Amino acid sequence: MPPQPPSSDILYGRRSVLEALKAKGRSIHKIWIAENTHGTEEIIKMAHEQGVPIDRAQRRDLDFKAGGGHHQGIVAQASATVYLELEDFLKQLGTAGAVIVALDEIQDPHNIGAVLRSAAFFGAAGAIVPRWRSAPVGETAARVSSGGIEHVPLMRVRNLADAVLTLQQAGFEVIGADLSGEDFKSYTPGKRTALIFGNEGDGIRRLVKERCDKLLKISGAGKVDSLNVSASAAIFFQHFCKNA
Repeated sequence: MPPQPPSSDILYGRRSVLEALKAKGRSIHKIWIAENTHGTEEIIKMAHEQGVPIDRAQRRDLDFKAGGGHHQGIVAQASATVYLELEDFLKQLGTAGAVIVALDEIQDPHNIGAVLRSAAFFGAAGAIVPRWRSAPVGETAARVSSGGIEHVPLMRVRNLADAVLTLQQAGFEVIGADLSGEDFKSYTPGKRTALIFGNEGDGIRRLVKERCDKLLKISGAGKVDSLNVSASAAIFFQHFCKNA
């Protein structure tokens, strides 16, 4: 099946707009830059090379376009985030080694953006989000990801538990991050791994957890028993991506 048809997104902030231009994964329709905004030379150069129109605008107009977000004097209108079908992604991946992340009903778009930033930094091959009961991968997530969202292919699935079976059939070992698991440092990753992180309150849902091949945790030495999901994801990525 082809990617789902896009509408449009508003991107704001220098890093988000620059990474969208670099990735060329979606169309940038127009860029607005406020007068006396510094540090936009590379953005302007790439926009001209790609034929993206640039308009000057008042900062109050950019405040409105960005919904009050911290836009740093630059806003862009882009085609919406494109989601691949999981089966199409796996076909494109072939037999290559890879680390994929799946987010099980994470509610905070800031956490989604932070996980995608780490995924892009450590070289994760893709990210899976449920179609329902999950925070949108929209403007907030894009901003928090600092452009990382442009470099990590996204897949949206109807049923994450079924997606686990699809991944296993494709040779992925599915690892759930869970406090009941073994310490992750004692585990040697294989060539293909799918890492699943649950939502901020309840963790991974029961059926998804039961279908995981292994449950692993990060052991701490302090008085707090767990990390924020985005911090946990970064630590897991560092351990698993170097072996993919």
